[in-house]
Amino acid sequence: MTRAACALVAVALLAGAGCRRPTPPAPEPAEPPLAERALEPGGVPTLEIGTIDWERSADGRELHVEGTVKNVGTRATRSLKVWVEGLDAGGTRIARVPAFPSPQQAAPGTAARFVVRMPNDEGIRSFHVEAIGR
Repeated sequence: MTRAACALVAVALLAGAGCRRPTPPAPEPAEPPLAERALEPGGVPTLEIGTIDWERSADGRELHVEGTVKNVGTRATRSLKVWVEGLDAGGTRIARVPAFPSPQQAAPGTAARFVVRMPNDEGIRSFHVEAIGR
């Protein structure tokens, strides 16, 4: 073999000609981290105010107003809050007191009870109650 031929063989071997290595297989893509979980039932909580009862305190200084908030919707509600307003004969608000019913969560068809104490103003003739929940 001539010197030129040996040089060509050497260059060919250095370049990787004639010697093929198998290509490693491509890694399989990793599966995304998925987790199944149940979805919350559809629908909405709908609150309804029940009967309102009231009485004067023994010393006559306060009015004690109590009632219920019922969830008549199709989904549970939480973080319940009510406002009780004392109204005069013309419907003007004289007093407004917040309350947090118990329990704070109400499944569909269940009710929560609230009690508030407000000043006994002789002008109060009726009550108005508003409720919210999440």
